[in-house]
Order: sequence, then C-alpha cells, then structure tokens
Amino acid sequence: MTSEVPQALSGRLSFLLGRLYMRALDLEARRLEALGVTVKQQAVLALLADEGPMTQQHLGQRLGIDRTTVVTVVDGLERAGLVERRRSPADRRAYLLTLTPDGVRAGEQGRGLVGGAEGELLGTLDEDERRTLTDLLGRAVWGQGPGDAGAPPR
Repeated sequence: MTSEVPQALSGRLSFLLGRLYMRALDLEARRLEALGVTVKQQAVLALLADEGPMTQQHLGQRLGIDRTTVVTVVDGLERAGLVERRRSPADRRAYLLTLTPDGVRAGEQGRGLVGGAEGELLGTLDEDERRTLTDLLGRAVWGQGPGDAGAPPR
C-alpha cells in the first residue's frame, strides 16, 4: 500500500479512518502471528478476560460480529485449547465460553502485542494526543461524553 494520500481524499474522514484501520489490522495481525491467533480471536480473549464467561450470542453482540463469524472464531480458539464451552448453570441449554489457563496467558501476551502495534501505529503522536484521539473516536462511535470512550454502552 502506498503511503501517498490522493489530494482529493486527503481531508475525507472515511478515507483516513479506513487507511488507519487497515494499517492497525495489518500491524496487529503481524504481531499476533507469534501467538498463532488472529485479531478477532485476540478480541475474544480480551473480552472474556475482562468480562468473564458468556454465551456465543452475547459475545457476538458485544463484539458486533455475526453468529457465523463468532462460531468460526470460537471453534479456532477451542481447537487451540484457549477457550472451552461449558454448560451454563443458569440454563442447561446454553454454553458459556470460558478461558482456559493457556487462554488467559495468550490473552495477556496478545494485549502486549496489540499495545505494541498501537504504539507503532500512533508513533508520531505523544501520549496526550493518543488519549485525545481515543477519546474523540470513542465519543464519535458510541455517542458518549468526554472520558467515556473506554467501552461501548452496555
């Protein structure tokens, strides 16, 4: 991908965000290869580590991904021994996705790798600028006020 931005698109938000998104995914994917997980799988590991066991349906809702993609991502994590499906004590028909000890370790390592990718991606910004960018993007995406960019509304 060329780094030269076409003049006609240099101020278009969708173009710039798209370029940033593609670079972020590429950097994260390259770093996560060392763990043998994908960007989506790392997102699952991070979410389960933060919020605890949940159903596949709830996981898909929290990540904003469709049912088919959730099944594919979770199946890969289960084959790798990073996630287990356990019957829900509250609803025997449902399964809760639970991190294994290897999944906890992989998730922690993945956080570090993703953090490194973000550092590389935003290397031209200082810490205050990074916080401001994250806050502004969170507010634009989730419609929340200043300082609430850390998570989407539940």
